[in-house]
Amino acid sequence: MREQAAGARSLSRAVFADVRADILAGVYAPGSKLSPRAIATKADVSLSVVREALTRLAEQGLVNAAPQLGFSVVTLDLDDVRDISTVRIVIEGAAFKDAIEHADIEYETRVLAAHHRLVRTQMWEDETSRTVREEWSIAHAQFHSALLSASTSPRLRELAEGLRETAELYRRWSGTLAVDQPERDIPAEHEALMRAALDRRSDLAHELIGDHINKTTELLAGYVETHPLEVAALNGEQP
Repeated sequence: MREQAAGARSLSRAVFADVRADILAGVYAPGSKLSPRAIATKADVSLSVVREALTRLAEQGLVNAAPQLGFSVVTLDLDDVRDISTVRIVIEGAAFKDAIEHADIEYETRVLAAHHRLVRTQMWEDETSRTVREEWSIAHAQFHSALLSASTSPRLRELAEGLRETAELYRRWSGTLAVDQPERDIPAEHEALMRAALDRRSDLAHELIGDHINKTTELLAGYVETHPLEVAALNGEQP
């Protein structure tokens, strides 16, 4: 029985990872219905395994789960984007500032190495695509984790990383949907964050991380304002 339970958990983790990757890659549009049966057939697993995976995705904020309505990808909710950004700035800003105030040479080494890997990793799938490469997303997450790594509060770091994962879908959409909005210089933003960390400028770092997080909100807000019909269609709403 224990082996069967362990096998089911392993399958659920695999389905969770596959569906999460598809959502982040834009395979499923905002508001898209997710059919547990179709996913189970594709993955050759049981419905219970799929439902467990989708429930975990709902806990991460990527999927909505409603009685009688089933599972669907979250919609583009600007109020939610702003709320997540506000909380992220409070939590991640505090963790970043605390990390710098307790920085040492090992911290500087981690930040430099993570930034070097990020810079050396191609962001887009190709020159014209707005689809982010998974390798870049991993390097991006590692860089932000490195910036917080000297924080003395494990819970603060954990909260910051959890919120960043929740915001990942909105960050991806800010690149794929808001293509006609003012272009941001992401490498320059990361460079400034690294420099603030290495120079031990905690107040500046707190300000920069807030600006960095808010850029996503600004891009999506501009998109929602200038493309109301497109947003309504994406969210499955009547024009």
